[in-house]
Amino acid sequence: MKNSNISFKSNIRFIDRNTYNKLKKANHISFWHDRPNILKATEFYSEGIKTCTGGGIINPQKEAAGFHIWDDKTNKKNFNTIIASLFRYIKNPERALLIGSKELKDDKYSIEQFKNFKQVFQNRIKNVTLFEQHNFENSQTHYHYDSKTDTWSLFSEYQKKPNGNYFQIKNLKRLKECFKNISIAKGDKLFIGNKEITVKEAPELFNT
Repeated sequence: MKNSNISFKSNIRFIDRNTYNKLKKANHISFWHDRPNILKATEFYSEGIKTCTGGGIINPQKEAAGFHIWDDKTNKKNFNTIIASLFRYIKNPERALLIGSKELKDDKYSIEQFKNFKQVFQNRIKNVTLFEQHNFENSQTHYHYDSKTDTWSLFSEYQKKPNGNYFQIKNLKRLKECFKNISIAKGDKLFIGNKEITVKEAPELFNT
């Protein structure tokens, strides 16, 4: 008999480039219009989320769909169609993760697009984790999701100034430095490498 009281929790783990490169990955999601940018699968990944909006909606250990949406005029015009398509894949998702956006002078839709996704998700999905707005011009995030373990593996890097070193998220300080707004959904677990970041350590990041 199915236990309706079970509450699944997603694991969100930031890893370094070497660890990310070693992951066995399947089902790539692109942001180009002529390739699938929404995909329902038990495992998927996408790379190079900069000004775009990426992430996924899931019913843990049942079904999941990932996406990577380019912040251009075509997708702005078709936003409602994109949302409808996404929720056709997963009709009543329990959890979601949103990553991306960047404030640039020559990119007028990046922030708007992310906020539009955020509004829809928070209205329709109970538990939404956000990594909102990369703080630096040269920054990006890759993600991989595996439904078997309900784990998001995220690799983010950023450059503080042109020709400077790239930083990877290896501690809480760098995580906060990378994104303008971080909100971990109730029940989700946050890790940096193998270390779990607890509510006690960073209460401002968690919805409790």
